[in-house]
Amino acid sequence: RASASARRWSTGARILKSDVPDIIFHFAVEEYLMNFAKIRAPLMYLWRPQPVVTIGRHQNPWKECVLSRLEEDGVALVRRRSGGGAVFQDAGCSVFTFIFPSSDFHIDRNLDTVLGALRRLGIEAEKKGRNDLTHEDKKISGSAFKHAPDRQVSLHHGTILIDTDLTALQRYLTPDKRKLQAKGIASVGARVMNLRESFPKLTHQQLCDALIEEFRERHGATEPLEEVTERSELTRAEAFQELVAELSDKSWRLGKTPEFSHQFETRIDGVGVFDVHLKVVQGVIEDATIFTDALFPDVITQAMHALKGR
Repeated sequence: RASASARRWSTGARILKSDVPDIIFHFAVEEYLMNFAKIRAPLMYLWRPQPVVTIGRHQNPWKECVLSRLEEDGVALVRRRSGGGAVFQDAGCSVFTFIFPSSDFHIDRNLDTVLGALRRLGIEAEKKGRNDLTHEDKKISGSAFKHAPDRQVSLHHGTILIDTDLTALQRYLTPDKRKLQAKGIASVGARVMNLRESFPKLTHQQLCDALIEEFRERHGATEPLEEVTERSELTRAEAFQELVAELSDKSWRLGKTPEFSHQFETRIDGVGVFDVHLKVVQGVIEDATIFTDALFPDVITQAMHALKGR
């Protein structure tokens, strides 16, 4: 069941923040807010995780990560409900989540909020590509998205690299070579940077304060900052605990490698890399699985359903 606070209508912009280190906790907060809270105004949630690799909803972990090294080093692997690619995150990686009514959801405006917060700290950055922010031509932020058409709610979450262990990117992640070649770079670590390289005194708290100020100014948020902990009414709700269990489940995190008779891979500029597996029996597609880092997972789910029976 949803908590009483989730059932209440939210009429004004809200800002939530959490210091819990478990990323599954944060993904469950996002999912709970999308599924059970009555989102009628902009909401921003700020957090950061302990070391973890997250993959997009339709990605194949055996191709995206070095699973043996993750296990060896005790680094968790978690699958997001949103799309996008594989990401290594730790406490040096600050995360912002925007949840809006879909009618008022604009990715560029969300990124402008982040860019405005960075400017408050004296940091000039710019939008680049599908979903990145760059500083001095190096990536400092990436985003992923999820829409809930039945509830008319949309989510945008993204990272900001302050002091992440960049060596972990090359240790744990194995991105598609065509993706790197298309971007003209040699390795996954070559195109990213920590903001501490240029701003050595920058902290997670300073970034959060700047994001809160910028969000308040842009969206007229006057409600007090809400701290989310393991003892909050929201996180003690039965529905929240069920979400944590679902996101923790091994079958969800790892998925399964499908049986297939046909397989092909391709990359579509500006969209993503696609690894398509088809099980074809007597000329009819019985099953279809698409592994991809495309940003909008619901479209991929629809495509898989549409292929079956063709």
